[in-house]
Amino acid sequence: MSVTFPFTTPRSLDHEPEAQELLLRRGPVVSATMGPIPIWLALSYAACRQVLTDPRFSREEATRPGGPVTVPSGANPLVLSSMEGRKHARTRKLVASAFSPRMVALLEPRIQSIVDSLLDAQPTDLVAGLFVPLPTMVICELLGAPYSDAPDIRRWTGRLMTARLTPDELREAENDMQGYLADLVEEKRVRPDDQLITALVLAHDEGGHLTSSELLANLQMLLAAGHDTTVNQLGNSLLTLLRHPAEMQRLIDSPALIDTAVDELLRFSRLMAATLPRVTTEAVELDGVQLAKGDAVLPIISAANRDPKVFPDPDRLDLGRDGAAPLAMGFGPHYCLGAQLAKLELRIALSSVLKRFPGLRLAVDESELTYRMETNVRALVSLPVAW
Repeated sequence: MSVTFPFTTPRSLDHEPEAQELLLRRGPVVSATMGPIPIWLALSYAACRQVLTDPRFSREEATRPGGPVTVPSGANPLVLSSMEGRKHARTRKLVASAFSPRMVALLEPRIQSIVDSLLDAQPTDLVAGLFVPLPTMVICELLGAPYSDAPDIRRWTGRLMTARLTPDELREAENDMQGYLADLVEEKRVRPDDQLITALVLAHDEGGHLTSSELLANLQMLLAAGHDTTVNQLGNSLLTLLRHPAEMQRLIDSPALIDTAVDELLRFSRLMAATLPRVTTEAVELDGVQLAKGDAVLPIISAANRDPKVFPDPDRLDLGRDGAAPLAMGFGPHYCLGAQLAKLELRIALSSVLKRFPGLRLAVDESELTYRMETNVRALVSLPVAW
């Protein structure tokens, strides 16, 4: 039976049954088609980890004309997630200091303050009242972008995260956000501050580490991806807890579980089926399957995160689970730059909601929940609650 990607899994599901069925019945690496492009699906944990760490699986090659594309904005060869080697290491080093564990820890009081303030309003829709404004405020403050611009930033981000954009639509979306960022860059040159945009502008002006186009493309990536994935993971994670009341009560009773709970929610609650595709630079064996040079490969992290060889009883939510790290935020050189920040926001937001509203429940029947359909990620439109 031929296999096609994307899968047709309903957005409401925490798991990806098509991917899990392929892993269990067809093996760790399966040939498929993605539109007109033949592609290998890496399904097992071992196969996904190899694709994410082995330099023979190239992001740079995947961004060349005719390469495999899952999100048009993610195929930009100028952004960090498309770079490799020295260029990638140099660019990542410029940005990584703002997302280091030490710097993220310093943000904890401010994030807690934002969450407390938002919850004081007793939001009846947690997407609009908490999950959208929190990561948006945090990334704006971290970069040095005015929060008053958040409606525009959210609108531009929504377009950039759309899975099916024509080249003209993508160019228009990038021009809108990068035009805004170009104005912001000039403002930081005149009135510098202590935030990340100013730091990158100074590094650019002093050392020429990034071209102007690379600077704007990577600021776009930081501003958009730096909040949108967290917005959606927050909504998915809390919905997962509401679907598992015994585990939610376990976390309420034992708040010290929050660290392992966040990792388990990242594993269990599917945000997306796959991460960005790669192309092989030479013949290579992937979890027992021989691939040729130039083959396209897609890491299906939703299957890897439920690989029974790595996660016993993978379809059971266990907020105390330990062991292997989930691949929700990637692995290796392209591990999510903002992973520590996203986890901190998840820990503070989820624990604060449960502490403030221990009787939390859905205010509508779950069948009434809707999802954004234009994006590859599971993105709740709203999450009405009562307590």
